[in-house]
Amino acid sequence: MSYFLTICTFAVIYAIACLALNIRWGWGGQFDFFVYGLVALGAYTDAVLTLPPQPKDNTGLTYILGLRLPFVVGAIGAMAVTAAISLIVGAIALRQLRQIFFGIMTFASVLILAAVIENAQFIVNGYTGVYGVPQPFAGVLDLSFGAYRWFFLGLCVVVLISVYAILQRIFWSPAGLVLRAVREDEFAAAAFGYNPYRQRLKAYVLGGAIAGLAGSLLIGYITAFNVDTWSPIETVLIFAAIITGGSGNNAGVILGSFVIFGLITQGTQFLPAIPGLGGQTGAVRAIAIGLLTLAFLRWRPQGLLPERHFTVFRRRWPRSLLPTRADNGAATPQ
Repeated sequence: MSYFLTICTFAVIYAIACLALNIRWGWGGQFDFFVYGLVALGAYTDAVLTLPPQPKDNTGLTYILGLRLPFVVGAIGAMAVTAAISLIVGAIALRQLRQIFFGIMTFASVLILAAVIENAQFIVNGYTGVYGVPQPFAGVLDLSFGAYRWFFLGLCVVVLISVYAILQRIFWSPAGLVLRAVREDEFAAAAFGYNPYRQRLKAYVLGGAIAGLAGSLLIGYITAFNVDTWSPIETVLIFAAIITGGSGNNAGVILGSFVIFGLITQGTQFLPAIPGLGGQTGAVRAIAIGLLTLAFLRWRPQGLLPERHFTVFRRRWPRSLLPTRADNGAATPQ
């Protein structure tokens, strides 16, 4: 049961991170590698806000701030910092860069962020990272170890449902429709008076805030974080989850995260050992995820749950609001 809770908790947290990337890539068409760097930045920000003041003894643990704030304040702070960093990076990268050039810019941003964190010892203890981060509400609830694990999973599920509900409202709102129109044809969207750069920047900042929230939950669960925790493979897994579940579909992204982070990454551990090949679990996991991603790209690029378009709901609208064709071919309301 403890193993099951761990898998579910990680899958839910990474589902939030996948939703963050889905806003940028699935909705806005921005091939972004910076999202997991923002998850890490959110984790570090939450740590230095919720940890106590830096210890004076010779523990070797150094970090800035140490404000001992509640988890809610730490999570809000993490979202604010990642949104601000997203605004800076997006304002530079989105103005002129597209597709692969934009991806290279965001990947370079991750390398810069990792280099700063790894070498600036005073920020978050350099390469070693921070540890002993307080778990959310643990001191207030005073639960047993097993009961708290159930509570934390429930907390993550509530956060995931809340994020999903908010994003669904945005998805079908005029802002969401405009963003997807920019993704399909930015010149046509501009012709109707919408600024593609501004629309993409809004999505980039929103995705950054949600990634910071995922980072806050992640460090609240594992209570420690360092540079090794956010390797490039994590970003690849998030992309694989979106491709598998369905790019642009929020429910599909959540489903894909459970397939990748739950079924595939954990299920490969139970495969029989290959004689003469030691340490095969990591290799088999990477091969399985790679093959699954390639299979979806080849035979079902829309994913398990394809993106739903506005025309799907035409039949639910009152007939008086639907356009009809006049004799001269012009669209007129009924």
